[in-house]
Amino acid sequence: MSWLLIGAVSFASGLLGSLGMGAGAVLLLYLRIYGGVEQLAAQGINLLFFLPIALLSILLHAKNHLVQWKVAGICVLAGLPAVWAGVWIGELLGTAMLSKLFAGLLLVIGVRELLQR
Repeated sequence: MSWLLIGAVSFASGLLGSLGMGAGAVLLLYLRIYGGVEQLAAQGINLLFFLPIALLSILLHAKNHLVQWKVAGICVLAGLPAVWAGVWIGELLGTAMLSKLFAGLLLVIGVRELLQR
């Protein structure tokens, strides 16, 4: 990858981030457009990148006594089956439909951001 392309991608990431799009969405777009990664795999990679940051956040918040462990446990127990269901539904829908749904989600979020004060 050339330095010019890296600079362009970095600039676009910064621009999208400043407009309210999170790093995960930027990573998904990068993997899909430049990496040629299928939508479901790109979403999985995005979740893997999230795990170390989530672990660090939990550790820091626990150190400051800001974690309600009972509530966190309920969320984890409810979230794990939801993850498996989401993966199963994603595989049923296929890459083309997932890509269209993701694009629609980005469009809805963009319009909402434009119309919000």
